Amino acid sequence: MDKLLDIPSNSHDASTVLRAGSALAGPFKSPISDGLPFVVVPDGYKVEHLFERDPDPARAIGTVKLRDAASFIEYFNRQKRPESLIYASLDPARILGVIDDHRSYAGLQDSHDGANWRSYRVEFPVPASREWKTWTGKDRQPLTQLELAELIEDNLPDIVTPDGSTMLSVALNFEASKEGNFVSATRLQDGSTNFVWKEDINATGNKIAMPSQITLSIPVFENGAPYSIDARIKYRVSNGVLKIWYELIRPHKVLEAAFRAVWAQIEEQTSTKILLGTPE
Repeated sequence: MDKLLDIPSNSHDASTVLRAGSALAGPFKSPISDGLPFVVVPDGYKVEHLFERDPDPARAIGTVKLRDAASFIEYFNRQKRPESLIYASLDPARILGVIDDHRSYAGLQDSHDGANWRSYRVEFPVPASREWKTWTGKDRQPLTQLELAELIEDNLPDIVTPDGSTMLSVALNFEASKEGNFVSATRLQDGSTNFVWKEDINATGNKIAMPSQITLSIPVFENGAPYSIDARIKYRVSNGVLKIWYELIRPHKVLEAAFRAVWAQIEEQTSTKILLGTPE
């Protein structure tokens, strides 16, 4: 902004100073490499960039957010350059491609250190499936028999062991017991538990057999392959009230396996080694 130097050093003429200040409102070419022209608005001399001054932007910027691995692969392959890199993080599950990442220092012919903008990105926040959110959301939470029955009925296709008819029978029996009092729980030789409940003191006891463990087959991520995960059944009977819950067995390992499958698919189909971590 050399126009500032046009003001005479011994000038006390206010109009001369004002004219010099107004001259700052003309367009200037930025000296940095993305080359955005700017003007300095006289009111407070605020710098305003002129983003719509050319038919094409000086460089690509922004973050594209996609919903599945295939879309991420398609976009990254379309835009990738020799310096493009992909990063992965599990908590939360996310794949991030940086199209304009720093260039490799090796082989540079001048004093440039390979620095790049790192501002053009494509992101895949790997979304959990509805089934995964449902079962992990209730994990280790005590439920009434009616709440458990509704959970089983609503998600019966997710349970592969015991079979569907057995679990449906359990759900229906729990629904029937909602007005009764539980008087005992007995562990059987096969590992299942017999819950005995009565509708009143003089009634004959009714029994509900509940397996000690169930096996689910559910996708971890949206549109992903199903994975098997076991859940132990736990319970507590106190003053005629039954509280029952399940505990998923090592769900973090199932999550890791599903994420590694997504990782491997993207790595293979983009021909890009994925780095574990997040760029700052």
